[in-house]
Amino acid sequence: GAGAEVSRSAVIIKYRGRQVLFDCGIHPAYVGLNTLPFFDEIDPGKVDMCLVTHFHLDHSGALPYFVNRTHFQGKVLMTHATRAICPYLWHDYARVSRVSEDDHIFTREDIDKTMDCIEVVDFHQTVTSNGISVTAYGAGHVLGACMFLVDIGGIRVLYTGDYSQDDDRHLPKAEVPPTDVHVLIVEATYGVQAHEPREQREQRLVQYIHQVVRMGGRCLLPVFALGRAQEILLILDEYWANNPDLHQVPVYYFSPMANKCMRVFETYTNMCSQDVQDKTNNSENPWDLKFVKHLSDQRRITEAPLGRAPCVVMAAPGMLQNGPSRDLFEQWALDRKNGVVFTGYCVQGTLAYDLRSEPDTFQMSDGRKMNIRAGIKFVSFSAHSDYNQTHDFITRLETQNVVLVHGEETQMAQMQVKLREDFPHVNVTAPRNCETIHYHFPAVTQLKIMGSLAGEVTKRRKLDDEPVTLSGVVVSTPDLQRTFLAPEELPQFTRLEAVEITQRQHIPLPSDQGFERVVAVLTGFLKPPVEVDGALRFCDALNVRREPAGCILEWKASPISDIVADTASLAILEWCVRANVAPILSDDRAHARGLPAVAAPVHLEAILRTYLTSAFGAVEVQGPGRFHMAQVVSKPGADPVAVTVDCATKKVTCEDESLKKRVVQGISRCLTTFTMAKPF
Repeated sequence: GAGAEVSRSAVIIKYRGRQVLFDCGIHPAYVGLNTLPFFDEIDPGKVDMCLVTHFHLDHSGALPYFVNRTHFQGKVLMTHATRAICPYLWHDYARVSRVSEDDHIFTREDIDKTMDCIEVVDFHQTVTSNGISVTAYGAGHVLGACMFLVDIGGIRVLYTGDYSQDDDRHLPKAEVPPTDVHVLIVEATYGVQAHEPREQREQRLVQYIHQVVRMGGRCLLPVFALGRAQEILLILDEYWANNPDLHQVPVYYFSPMANKCMRVFETYTNMCSQDVQDKTNNSENPWDLKFVKHLSDQRRITEAPLGRAPCVVMAAPGMLQNGPSRDLFEQWALDRKNGVVFTGYCVQGTLAYDLRSEPDTFQMSDGRKMNIRAGIKFVSFSAHSDYNQTHDFITRLETQNVVLVHGEETQMAQMQVKLREDFPHVNVTAPRNCETIHYHFPAVTQLKIMGSLAGEVTKRRKLDDEPVTLSGVVVSTPDLQRTFLAPEELPQFTRLEAVEITQRQHIPLPSDQGFERVVAVLTGFLKPPVEVDGALRFCDALNVRREPAGCILEWKASPISDIVADTASLAILEWCVRANVAPILSDDRAHARGLPAVAAPVHLEAILRTYLTSAFGAVEVQGPGRFHMAQVVSKPGADPVAVTVDCATKKVTCEDESLKKRVVQGISRCLTTFTMAKPF
């Protein structure tokens, strides 16, 4: 969602097996399932977190559906104020949606279950779960709105949601996180446009409203039930107070949930502007408006005598999709004395968006076409960042990758081109819905030193600036954190315990005097052993014990001890092989190797005869060391030939050269196999 469109925000990031969903909104121009983000393009069951930036329905409206009607099992995070306001808007949306019961995307029960799943977060608070670190920063825009900084394995992604860099009457401007980020996902609602100064906007608004009511007309302000409506209320109340001629003209804020939601604003004044906080600290209620009346019954406005008297009405929704604002527009649009002022952003596909082109007629809810005689004005108080503010935000944030979302396709394309011109070193993308952007980052290795090792580092750095060499263990946790500490401190800082593994290997020896020969072999390339508890200890790592018909190698598992043990084991096995092969060697070679001399040729002839029989067939002994094979077939279909082998001279006689070569190679390999390697 929010790809080349302004609505149903839902942006998902994936990194190192973790998935985070930013916002979960609906599209106000559609109904039923068509209003939802494209959830069928992802696996909700694999989403670890859903982070909702603020309460507007295009950012939060799909959450009850996502939590209750998909396989999502992760965490849901939002600020305290957002959680307090969301259920009012969700219930109101379900109430005013003019769709069949089957087309409702969630029920009252779904809303209640969703509220139980929500976890709240404060500004500047960091929440960590399953290797995902999330920090919330103020975004301005509306009460409780935040931007989320997500850190997964050292890679930081900032999602702004809707944010504003303007100082409002009731809200502070957005913060800039005090860190660089690898990827910035930022709204492109206004593309390359620049906002009109706030003072000029306020002046145009109140002057037009004053003009309408002075001529005896009624002025309609379609607004979002919460958010920018509170800013307009403060502006109108101040203007009415400064103009006595307007004191008899009522200003109505029509919202069935207005009073309840105003309690939320009174509760969370700590998230409001400094002016609102100062009034609260002076025991004043900044929301106790003198000239604005809250109404919950629409009939009080339309029935006589109020129905004919000049008045100002603020009513939701802000884009005339349905509900009270649509009803009042259809009644008042036919009178030239009346006026309509749109103060918020208008999404394509809504009646409010269509009125921007100044049509002569509009289609009513019952299908009839009616003429538009009332005046239509657009004075934007939409608290979204314009191009200049986004440019400044990117400059201060020092990011290398920017992803534009929440903007109409044309506006986003223009903004992408402009940003690429202004930031040639920054990779700027503007994806459509369901389009994937891939980024490749070098591995970020962060190691936190804890316990006594941290104290050792601090101590040595005070003495000099030379690199410090430490010995310890690295512990990797499921949240992708790596900790370096001393093995004995594992139980103190983790749920682990240091375990020492003792390895033991038994090697059979060929003779009773084998143990002495083993010691002699090991002493030839290792330091002389030290006797410890009846064993010979080599290199302070390996214990060698005598056992009946063999020896035992024993050591504590460690990189160094394993190397010593492997080397010693290989040397002992090499000596055992030499000792076992000695009986088939000649007297001279046995003497040269320091092994017992035996009549080796007899054994060698037996080995060669066994080999020739298995490889070429029946073998006839024609004399000492002389073999004859009469019927040897070199290959299928060939005639058999005779082969004679003289072991003494190692000479092979055969008419078939290829067969002769095979026999020679076989005898050579056999002799090589039973010849000792050089001493270790």
